[in-house]
Amino acid sequence: MQTSNAAQIAMNAPQTGAHEELWGMAEMADFFEVTPRTIRFYEEQGLLRPARMSGKRVFSLADRVRLNNILRAKRIGFSLEDIKRFMDVADGHVQDRAELLGRKAEFEAVIERLHKKRKDIDVIARDMQELCTLIDTALATAPKTSMFQFAEAYQARLAAHLDEDFLDI
Repeated sequence: MQTSNAAQIAMNAPQTGAHEELWGMAEMADFFEVTPRTIRFYEEQGLLRPARMSGKRVFSLADRVRLNNILRAKRIGFSLEDIKRFMDVADGHVQDRAELLGRKAEFEAVIERLHKKRKDIDVIARDMQELCTLIDTALATAPKTSMFQFAEAYQARLAAHLDEDFLDI
């Protein structure tokens, strides 16, 4: 069974003994492997809204889940403006019916592009895995095999898949 993002983050959260676990800036930055400056920048952009205790930022589980989602979206190529447009709707800041319908249409187009990107990633990952298997086999049986043959084999596999993908259009 796969653990949800919130549950996974909560399991790794520092224990504070309070009803809700709170993290400071350094713990957030360390956990997510980003700089404190990155977190402050996301706050300046309106993507994060940590509470303050004695003048210091403190982050709740909701803040940790939100930062995890921001970083995930960044890793797959979304701009901060794209992320903000999504979060504005999710946070209830967009109430106008026409605006909501417009955003919905944008999101549906993004979903379609993500599905296509996932297919491309799956094809390339499968091809690379097959190439790794070929390399392992060749190295085990003939350690002096030319690497050029692997490059040629990969190019042939890639070309075959590209032809298949273009036929699907």
